[in-house]
Amino acid sequence: MFRKKKKSKSEITLSVVVLSFNTKNITDKCLSCLKVARKEFERKFEGKIEVIVVDNASSDNSAMMVKKKYPWVKLISEKENTGFARGNNIAMKKARGDYFLLLNSDAYVGKNTLVDAISYMSKNEDCDVLGCKLVYEDGKFQPSSGFLPTVVNVPLWMFGIDKVPILQGYLKPFHPNHRSFFAEERKVGWIMGAFMLVKREVFEETGGFDEEYFMYTEEVEWCRRISDLGFRVYFTPKFQVTHLLRASGGFDVKKPISKEGDGVIYYFQKHYPKYAWIAKYSIIFGYLLRVLAFAFLGNRGKFEGYRDYIFELLWRK
Repeated sequence: MFRKKKKSKSEITLSVVVLSFNTKNITDKCLSCLKVARKEFERKFEGKIEVIVVDNASSDNSAMMVKKKYPWVKLISEKENTGFARGNNIAMKKARGDYFLLLNSDAYVGKNTLVDAISYMSKNEDCDVLGCKLVYEDGKFQPSSGFLPTVVNVPLWMFGIDKVPILQGYLKPFHPNHRSFFAEERKVGWIMGAFMLVKREVFEETGGFDEEYFMYTEEVEWCRRISDLGFRVYFTPKFQVTHLLRASGGFDVKKPISKEGDGVIYYFQKHYPKYAWIAKYSIIFGYLLRVLAFAFLGNRGKFEGYRDYIFELLWRK
């Protein structure tokens, strides 16, 4: 049985943070799953769990639903959409747990997920940030971690070279997508923010997300600063979470395209300023290939998303 080495005054072991923006039904299911997992955790362990929901000015009565249906949840209602980075930071500043779990509203935990996650952290003291196996709603595997962006792996990613399965064992791909990569427990550069378990001290030492990010790629940049301070980021396939992917963003096809591009370019401007042009032009040429591919496949949404972002980048100073 897990026992905390040091008890906080509030005896809160884990603070779960969920951001909600016009995802009333999805957030409802997320919290329903958390309710079961929280009960199982507190049945087995001495510590307690607090759940914090940050509602980013939803217009679909999400906040009212949370307040009425889940009175044990700590609700923070924002007057404007603060975005993923700032919204999570707001909650983490108020959180009392020894660990923080950042959980997307479109991510559904199982009965034993919280038990497995905290047990893993207690048994692996060199793990400071943890991500787990993610699957789509139909149970299919979902890529969820990778290595930090570099002047080498970003161009390889944009041109699809790092997607060759045999090369993923030798390269350090930014976005590995082969099932074999995620079949093993490993130290990684970053994990997806849909399920991100962080020790309190990591947040206290780093200050959390860079709020220049609104949504997408902010977890990559935070993991860079986390690693720079000597903390370790791990991925484990020993337990899994269902993630709908982009449901928390309203299933918008175009926004992730532009926001991920902007996020990678900003990452380079911040950490590799002399080589930011490599990121920009790798993305332009890589996205051009995608424009041609999705035109051929007849996917109008992605075709327009990549095309429009290329024009935006070309005109940007």
